[in-house]
Amino acid sequence: MVSITTELMERVAPNTAAIANAKKISQKNGFTVLSKSEDNTLLYGECKGSGKNLYITTVDFIDPSAPVFRCSCPSRQFPCKHALALMFDYMAQKPFTICGIPEDIISKREKIDKKKENAEKAPKKVNKSALIKKMKKQLEGLDLAEKFLKEVLQTGIASLSGKGLKTYSDLAKQMGDYYLPAPQTLMQQILVAMEELQKDVTKEKYYYQKILQGLVELHSTIKKARVFLQTKIETEQVSMENSTLYDRIGYVWKLSQLEELGLYQKNVELIQLSFYVTYDEIKKEYRDIGYWIDLQSGVISKKENIRPAKAVKYIKQDDTEKACAQIEKLYFYPGEINQRIRWENALYREVTEQDYKTIKQKSRTALAPVIKEVKNQFKNALSEKSVVCLIAFQSISKVGEQYILEDNTGDTIELRNKEILKTLSYLPSQSFLKEQSLVCEFLYDRENHQIFAVPHTIVTEKELVKLLY
Repeated sequence: MVSITTELMERVAPNTAAIANAKKISQKNGFTVLSKSEDNTLLYGECKGSGKNLYITTVDFIDPSAPVFRCSCPSRQFPCKHALALMFDYMAQKPFTICGIPEDIISKREKIDKKKENAEKAPKKVNKSALIKKMKKQLEGLDLAEKFLKEVLQTGIASLSGKGLKTYSDLAKQMGDYYLPAPQTLMQQILVAMEELQKDVTKEKYYYQKILQGLVELHSTIKKARVFLQTKIETEQVSMENSTLYDRIGYVWKLSQLEELGLYQKNVELIQLSFYVTYDEIKKEYRDIGYWIDLQSGVISKKENIRPAKAVKYIKQDDTEKACAQIEKLYFYPGEINQRIRWENALYREVTEQDYKTIKQKSRTALAPVIKEVKNQFKNALSEKSVVCLIAFQSISKVGEQYILEDNTGDTIELRNKEILKTLSYLPSQSFLKEQSLVCEFLYDRENHQIFAVPHTIVTEKELVKLLY
């Protein structure tokens, strides 16, 4: 069994309240029975609860990278406070008697093994007729989105106000019936910008720019998605392919599909460079966003955890990670500079001083080629409009009211805050602002037509100084 640590507990717990409640159970000796298997792969406990019967709780470490939690309590949290309390008891070195592995656990382990075997078998045949039917429905939805676009362009942006706003809002809602969540979101963003403009006319230029940008993105999405879908229908080549258009349409990938396309890598070590949480008012969902660097290649990828507001109680939030994740199989989604990644299981080890040195060595040494790559991505209307990179710098200094990063060639870029993320106020002392590396997010200021950078983390040879939490 892997060692149970505070870091592991924080990683698996659904929230801080569950940890606090688990500690109370452990401190009050809530378990009347504490046992473990001879091979240390299973913890077993019987805990006092609010009902007559004891709760039967187990933590199964047959796969150390993915412990399985089971409990007979009615809690919808996973893992529940009893499973966490059982691990706290083990950490506290309370006496655990040796027990055999129950038959139901053996049976469940066998089912998990069988499921893994089935997943490794040849994939099921694609139901072409069903997929073609869905694609035809999506084309119908694109027709509606194009109708919205043409009407706005013909009658002017002002048509989005008043009664027109309600009419178009209803039209945007219909996009969900046509399996087009991404175009639906673009339409909603345009309408929300118009609503905000009506509330605050002093920011007319800002909101008009947002509306126009949304219309450009919607036009590009409709145009490219239509050709993409029509080609697939005509050729009947409906199987998945490595294309970012699936995300633009709003498709949800399965890991098996990514694997079929070879979008995975084995035995990878990743370290988290930065992390923050945002809330999408339009989609009503939280996004936990982390940027991770591959210690071998130096590639920086993006990990997202989406938590709908309605279900936020039941979905574990990601958090700042201090350990190095050792991942047996890392999956990549189709993408550009910062590809989105996902993994199912991982082991974790402490980050060493050599790791910090390795990360610093992976820094890009000059701004000019990086900004060129960023511009090329930003030029594509359907591309992600932010890029995170690791840049070696000569200095970070304040010139008037501006913060300026200077690279080792003498080129400079302005550093700014990003919306509510006031990272500049967390810049450390001057000793960290000379000859180090910076994890920064490149963004485009449409009003002033310039690229700027938002600082996330300063990297030294001994530590990561994270400015986002």
